[in-house]
Amino acid sequence: MQDIQEKELSFVARYFRRGLFNPARAWKRFRAANALRSGYGRPVWGYALACACAVAVIGLFLFTRESRRWTTTAVAQTVQELQLPDGSRAVLAPGATLSFHRKGFGRRDRELRMEGTAYFSVARNEALPFEITAGEGFIRVLGTRFQVATDETGTRVDVVDGRVFFSTSCPETGGIVLTRGKHAELAAGAAAPRFCPADSPNPAGWTTHSYRYDNVPLADVLRELGDQFGCTLSTADTDRRLTGQFEGEELDEIVFLIEEALGIQIEINTL
Repeated sequence: MQDIQEKELSFVARYFRRGLFNPARAWKRFRAANALRSGYGRPVWGYALACACAVAVIGLFLFTRESRRWTTTAVAQTVQELQLPDGSRAVLAPGATLSFHRKGFGRRDRELRMEGTAYFSVARNEALPFEITAGEGFIRVLGTRFQVATDETGTRVDVVDGRVFFSTSCPETGGIVLTRGKHAELAAGAAAPRFCPADSPNPAGWTTHSYRYDNVPLADVLRELGDQFGCTLSTADTDRRLTGQFEGEELDEIVFLIEEALGIQIEINTL
């Protein structure tokens, strides 16, 4: 036993240096090497994880609160007309959706989001522009009548009356101004919208129930009416042209007036 104690004393005497065997200093180095926070011994990554969770919770709360600010109308199989709080009117085609702020629309802003096809008759308000986000497109007006259609291929705007500003979803980059009878489209992924010809003489006829033709080939007239009323129209006199304006919601009445104006017979075939 005495031999063991003498050996231990000899070891200490040989290797002893002041401050060399310092438990406090050793523990401090251990904490630093293992990313432990001084005082509590809790890993720093634990605090980072807690902060990340807090940010996620706050983000979810803000997203949920923002979502609750919007009210959405979805249309299934029929055309639906909406009277907006600011006095404007929206007509949604089958399959369309329209969202706007549940509180404050017409007082704080006039912002909408939409998908599908919709026609708008906007009450004029120079203090609050009427703004629509549709697909990758952005539309701003003060008061006018126009149609917006959006799908996976892009966004299209047809102006019935007034002036419409049309751009990408970042209007700060600039856009184009459409006036009465003008048409433009923004292809998916495109940098800017461009003017384009009309798909049909009266693209919003399905909701305005007004059809105006100025020396239009009869074949184009029958094709448009057939598309908008869900049928096919045919005649033996396809080389004729039509000028005139027709009002009404009944296809039979419009066809009768065209037959009387041109002295022809038109056949209606339901799909």
